[in-house]
Amino acid sequence: MTDPRIHERRVLVARQLGRRRRRRIVVAAVLVTLGLGGLALVHSSVFGAKNVEVSGDRHTPRAAVLRAAGLIGAPPLVDLDAAAIASRVDRLPWVASATVDISWPSTVSIRLKERVPVAAVQLAAGGFAICDPTGRVLEDVATRPPSLPLVATGGPVGPPGSSLAPAERELALVAADMPESMVRLSRVIVSSSEGAEVLLADGIKALVGSQASLTEKFVSLATVLHHGGLGGVAEIDLRVPSAPVLIR
Repeated sequence: MTDPRIHERRVLVARQLGRRRRRRIVVAAVLVTLGLGGLALVHSSVFGAKNVEVSGDRHTPRAAVLRAAGLIGAPPLVDLDAAAIASRVDRLPWVASATVDISWPSTVSIRLKERVPVAAVQLAAGGFAICDPTGRVLEDVATRPPSLPLVATGGPVGPPGSSLAPAERELALVAADMPESMVRLSRVIVSSSEGAEVLLADGIKALVGSQASLTEKFVSLATVLHHGGLGGVAEIDLRVPSAPVLIR
């Protein structure tokens, strides 16, 4: 026959073990609830991108940056990828590069480095496309900015964000090195079998050739034009900038 005291101790131990199991179950349930609650919290608007700071956006509308970045509606910061955001913003026409920083609890900073316009291209439908030195089309405008030289194209020009054809990209590089003081003296930069040519306002053609030594070539051209005496001159060959050749 079992000792009553032994039986009582067994019952007590069983009850203690049962209470411990119930406490573990309750603690586990609380932890799961807290975990799910915390997960829901970080995915909520409480930690959303409510404060978006954009800098360097001189030509790029803030609304366009927010759309490209995917930040409309203050999405949760936990779901954001800074590199992915920068990659999307980089595709905007004026943007050369974007740097993105995410700061908890609710801030996203986007710093833009915008492209530099160097040339204008006349559009078949009217107006002009503004381009950077790489031939990237930045914007369509109604009138040509007086500080930008005109570049001739051999075909249609795509929308902002697209690129000029390779031949026109080379002309954009020439335009990038043209001094602003010479823009008013020129009509258009064109491509020829001998390289780039600048058609001047007085009808003279300046043969630039390749993109080598562009600064020296334009200094040489400015020197020739300054000295005058160009009556009967049809072409100025600048391919050797230290020795320009006047062709009558």
